[in-house]
Amino acid sequence: MSINAKMTTARIESASHQASRQISRLEGQLPAQPRLLREYHEAYATWHQCSAILAARRGEKGDELGGMKWHQAHAVRHMKLSGDRA
Repeated sequence: MSINAKMTTARIESASHQASRQISRLEGQLPAQPRLLREYHEAYATWHQCSAILAARRGEKGDELGGMKWHQAHAVRHMKLSGDRA
């Protein structure tokens, strides 16, 4: 799912919750199935993208923990780890 700032807050929150559930599911499977690492990092990147948009809407645009820039930086990191271009 492509996340962008034009989406409604409810839709972004839904995508964030879905990514969070996927992360939780994959964390338990990673030790036995390392091939899922790419999917894990993609889910984490999606969660950080959603969180960055929601933080910006709350007015938290800085690079402190939980701020928009902080989440953007972590989304880029996880996209790189998954093999996607940032």
